Amino acid sequence: MSCPTFKVTIGVPIFGLAFTSSNQLILGGGGGNTRSGVKNKLSSFKVDVRRKDLEEDATFEFEKGEDAPMCLDVHPRQDYVVTSVNSTVEDMMARKNTNCRHFKIAHDKFELEKALSTLQSEKEEDYQKVVRFSEDGSLVATGNTDGYVNVFRYPEFEAICEPIQVSTDDEVLDVDINLEKEKLTCVLRDGLRLINLRGKNVGQIVQTISATTVVKNEKTQFRAFRYGRGYTKDFGFAVVNGITKPGAFIVKYDAYSFDQVKMSKVSSKPITAFTIGQDGAVLAFASADLSITLLDAQTLKVLTKVKDAHTFSITSIAISPDRRLLASASADTTCRIVSLPLQFNNALSINPLYTLLLALVVAGLLLLLMSVLDLDPYFKAREDAYKNPVSAETTTTADNVATLSPSATIEAIITTIIAETPTFVENVFASKDEL
Repeated sequence: MSCPTFKVTIGVPIFGLAFTSSNQLILGGGGGNTRSGVKNKLSSFKVDVRRKDLEEDATFEFEKGEDAPMCLDVHPRQDYVVTSVNSTVEDMMARKNTNCRHFKIAHDKFELEKALSTLQSEKEEDYQKVVRFSEDGSLVATGNTDGYVNVFRYPEFEAICEPIQVSTDDEVLDVDINLEKEKLTCVLRDGLRLINLRGKNVGQIVQTISATTVVKNEKTQFRAFRYGRGYTKDFGFAVVNGITKPGAFIVKYDAYSFDQVKMSKVSSKPITAFTIGQDGAVLAFASADLSITLLDAQTLKVLTKVKDAHTFSITSIAISPDRRLLASASADTTCRIVSLPLQFNNALSINPLYTLLLALVVAGLLLLLMSVLDLDPYFKAREDAYKNPVSAETTTTADNVATLSPSATIEAIITTIIAETPTFVENVFASKDEL
């Protein structure tokens, strides 16, 4: 299905983007700590679909010599953003690298609330690669290129345990917290690491999923992971890129046992960015062929695809909370917006809850009709007709034949159902969109 789309030039390479709960678009990027003249900043935009433009509301420029925002995530319910910006080289060498920044998103400005360090490394090239809020916003996790992850209580930013080293020779590509806030899943190229977040074993790795076990007879590596939401809450979704053969897979896991439920090849090129909608209904990813794709989260079928979305590597992708907008950003300094319909006709499956509601409403309508229409006389008349046949003349002159006519009864039932169906269907899909 083709969807309306437009692209806007922001003016700086973009490395992170996300939507607020009110559909404000937050972008972070810049030229880094070099003397390129390209500023490093956070920006807030209103998306104007009719004008096909982004209206800038607020901007925060980082100090000269600091790095560009390399990742960001927005609180799921409040207007706050956490991003990663390395301090100046001098501050890093002095172990004063307050690389994790917490901002309040005001109407026309960003207000710095807190700055802290999440890096164990003093190397200039290391940085915080990913940050992720839990579904309810009470925890926030970070993952670094130095192989460490951190988990904090929010908004206090109190660590629930010491920094956790998940690798000595690889960077953390992605992190996500399960809905129960019991486990943190960390993505490394060679596998997934599941870390306990509760009890006496908090901070310990309790399970590892190796990339070698995912696709038979192929060498692969993990790229991203997200826990499901809403009616996909029992699942987790991992992105796996091929090494020996080009292509990318999405693997659907049981969110508790991590048994593999489903696997689908979704791209002929590696995936570079991945996300899930807030309601868990859709997944979105960007590929190395510079396309962006939206999938049904249950079936993993394609809902829409935009080819040549950007001219250079796509760094991040996000879906608005109301599931009406898909946004992608690139190092080519552009942001693309895709307008999504309320309902996809081709593939988006209906939540089983609504199927149950449909069955209950239909059953209720039938019970209502049976209570309104007294069908006993009709069935008694049919029984008498078989026992005591009457002539056609007598039948046509009966006073109550119209009332007892099966065609009239069926017509009344069908007319009532037809009259009620549009309203019911409209209410079902309205409720689905609200959820």
